[in-house]
Amino acid sequence: MSLFSRRLRGYQVGQWWSRLIGKSISTPSSGRVCFFVPDKSKGWILDAVCHEIAQRSQCVSEFCGNYKALPQVETYFFCHYHFYLSALRINPWLAGKNCVVWFTHPKEADFGAPETIAALQKATVVTMCSKWRNLLIDKGLHPERVTTIVGAADPDLFPTHRRGGGKVGFCTAYYERKNPNRILELVRMLPEFQFVLLGRNWEQSPQLPHMLSLPNFEYREASYSEYPQFYAELDVFVSASELEGGPIPLLESMMSNVVPVASDTGFAPDVIQHGQNGFLFACDEPESAVIAQLVRRAMELEGDIRSSVLRYNWDAYASQHDPLFRAA
Repeated sequence: MSLFSRRLRGYQVGQWWSRLIGKSISTPSSGRVCFFVPDKSKGWILDAVCHEIAQRSQCVSEFCGNYKALPQVETYFFCHYHFYLSALRINPWLAGKNCVVWFTHPKEADFGAPETIAALQKATVVTMCSKWRNLLIDKGLHPERVTTIVGAADPDLFPTHRRGGGKVGFCTAYYERKNPNRILELVRMLPEFQFVLLGRNWEQSPQLPHMLSLPNFEYREASYSEYPQFYAELDVFVSASELEGGPIPLLESMMSNVVPVASDTGFAPDVIQHGQNGFLFACDEPESAVIAQLVRRAMELEGDIRSSVLRYNWDAYASQHDPLFRAA
């Protein structure tokens, strides 16, 4: 089982995004790679992924969360581009260092300010999907400065299962960008299927009471250790997000042999071959009926979904970072 999975076991969905890690790995100060996660962001999902990489890296690693106390090492790994921009302002000498910067998705609607792109020109930027790599290049980032490493999941934690139960699932915390209106519309449009939403903070959503009033809808909160059983209940997984870097649950469900129906954001277009191992729809698709029809097609799709994503595991994911760490 991966470190990511072990860290998450035992935490409730309402807590796991904020308490994934606990204490950082302690390594010698002479470590060659410093993973930077601000102290206030410890326990974030990206902090967990940093630990997945660090535990597998052939380089010696250490963690730092203080902008003003960065150790002197060969390579710095920033888990969000905003953290890198802040660190560079405080420590201008970073411009001469080998800095690897994650770019999950643009945080600002007007992303692409000249000063942001100029700062990123000094680093190696890693995106989790080709969509955001193309965006960065369109905004002026030199192509040699950006690479794509698609996310990962744990194939041991998420085994295959036989489809046929007829359930459709969503797995997401509540954010407006997760498109709650679209989720509600799909549940209403497909009364023949049972829907399960696994997540947290949905009590904040004005749509939840309407969802709960529908006889074919169920809302759950669960510990991460229960996620494999959740996916084992599903035939179809839907990701309706308007903006994503991943999502990681997409890969988890596909490893569990669930057919995905996903918006074409994040790495969904990188891992889904439309009509073969799942279905894609445009993020700005105006008609929910189009997506509902894809769900019906997904219910009828045969074949092994799991085998199409087994290469997206944590060992393979981490191994692609080591060459970037040695680029100094």
